[in-house]
Amino acid sequence: MNTALGRFGHHPDPAVDFCVEVEILQGQAYEAQVGMIPAAPVVERIDRAMSFRVGGDLNAISAKETLRQCERAALQALAGGGEK
Repeated sequence: MNTALGRFGHHPDPAVDFCVEVEILQGQAYEAQVGMIPAAPVVERIDRAMSFRVGGDLNAISAKETLRQCERAALQALAGGGEK
């Protein structure tokens, strides 16, 4: 049985794999926004996740909207607008 993980390395099902990645990025975007971690690697990881096509999976569609919010927060932190 081939249980190769999806693009993000979390789960074999691509939609679930994407949703898990977005949950991780949500936490990292917050950490970047409050200055706990550097924002640049988070923005790069978000850019990679944004290329995922969600198709018709409702959870993945919702996760994509969450990812857009994370992107805004991470870009704000990158520009120096994060909380300190």
